[in-house]
Amino acid sequence: MRCGSIASNPVRLMVRVSCHSTVRSPVGTGARKHSGFCHRRAFQRNIVKIVIAAWHLKNPHVGIGRYTRELIDALGRVDRTNHYEILLPCVEHPFTARPNMHYRVIRFPLFRRRVWEQAAPLLAGPYDVLHFPYDSCGAWKRGKFVTTIHDMKPLLFPELRARMNLNRRIEEWLVGDRWKTIDHVVTISEHSRRDLLAHVPLRPDQVTVTPLGLDAGRFRPAERRREGRPYVFCVAGSDPTKNVGCLVEAFAMLPQALRDGFDLLLAGDVCKRMDIRAAIERFGISGQTKLVGVVSDVELIAYYQQATVFVFPSLYEGFGLPVLEAMGCGCPVIASNTSSLPEVAGNAALLMDPRQSDQLMRELTRVLESPSLQATLRTRGLARANTFTWDRTARETVAVYERTIES
Repeated sequence: MRCGSIASNPVRLMVRVSCHSTVRSPVGTGARKHSGFCHRRAFQRNIVKIVIAAWHLKNPHVGIGRYTRELIDALGRVDRTNHYEILLPCVEHPFTARPNMHYRVIRFPLFRRRVWEQAAPLLAGPYDVLHFPYDSCGAWKRGKFVTTIHDMKPLLFPELRARMNLNRRIEEWLVGDRWKTIDHVVTISEHSRRDLLAHVPLRPDQVTVTPLGLDAGRFRPAERRREGRPYVFCVAGSDPTKNVGCLVEAFAMLPQALRDGFDLLLAGDVCKRMDIRAAIERFGISGQTKLVGVVSDVELIAYYQQATVFVFPSLYEGFGLPVLEAMGCGCPVIASNTSSLPEVAGNAALLMDPRQSDQLMRELTRVLESPSLQATLRTRGLARANTFTWDRTARETVAVYERTIES
C-alpha cells in the first residue's frame, strides 16, 4: 500500500500513513508517541523538522566550512523524508534544490556570528532538532539541540582560546551552562570522543562519532601526471598546532643531493606566518620553497594529484581531512602518529612523531628515494579513502537526530 501525501506546514506537519490513519505531529515539542509509528519497512514514519545553522559556509576553505557544506549536500541525497530548514548567512550557496530542503538567508548587517547564531534560529519557528554543525549552543530552545564538536583543541591548547570580548561575555550570559542545554553531541573521531568525555560533563550515550567523508568524484587521481619539477606538499592553517615548522626543518635536513631534486610547496593560511617564513630563510631553502597561500578546491586537488608526497605533521587533529583528501587523489602520505590521525590513515600512510624533525626527515628520504614505496602508498591510500563517504556521514547524522528526538 502506498503512503499518502504530506502537508508541509512549518508549524504542524500532517502525515498520512498507509494504515489510513492520520497522525498530527506538533513540531518543536520533541514528543513522539510510539503508537503513532508504524513498522519502518511497511509504513512511513512521522516527518520531523530539522534546522541547521550553517554560519560556517562563510568559511569554505577551513575544515568546519567543508564539513558543513558536505553534510548538508549529503543530507539532501540520503534523506528525502524529513523537512530541513538550512539557515544561511549569505545568498551564495552550492546546494541543489530539493523538495524537503528549504534554504533561508538570514543576514544582520551590523552583527557577526555570536548574534547571528542566537537570533537566526528564532526566525525558523518551532523545530524538532536544531543542529549547530560546529561548537556552539543557543540560548532559547524550541526543540532539541545537537552540536558538532570537532575537537577539544581550545581546552588542550589554552594559547589557542579565543580572547574574551564583549560578544563572548554576552553569549556566556545568555547561554549559561551549555552542557545542560545541549541534548546530543556529534564528534568526528573516536579520539575526539574520548577527549570530550574526559573533559566535559557529558554521558557516553550523549556523544556519537560520525566520521567525515570524501567527495570521491572530485578528490580522485589525475588521469595523467604532468611534467614539471617534483615537490613535497603540505596544506595547513595558521594554527601553531599544524606544526609546519617541523616539515620545513625536516626538508632542510634532507641529503643535499636528494633535496636538490624537489621543491617544498606550502598552501593555506600557514603562508601568512612570519615565523615559518623566517625559518625558511634561516634554513636556506627559500629558493626551493613556494608559498601559494589559500587556494581553490580545483587548485588544491591539482596540488594533491601532482605531489610526490603529502606531509601532515600536525600535533593534534579532530579528524585530519587533508590526509583523506590526499589519499583520495592518489598522493602518498606521511602524517603524525598523534590524536585522530592513525584512525584516518590506517595502514595507508607512514606515521611519525611530529616532535621529531629528524624522524620526519628519514621518512621523507624513504619515500622520495623509492618509487615502489610511493606506488604502495598510493594503492593503500586509494583503498582507504574509498571507505569514507559523506553519504555515510549524513545517514549516521540522521540517526542521531532520530535518537535525540525520541530520547
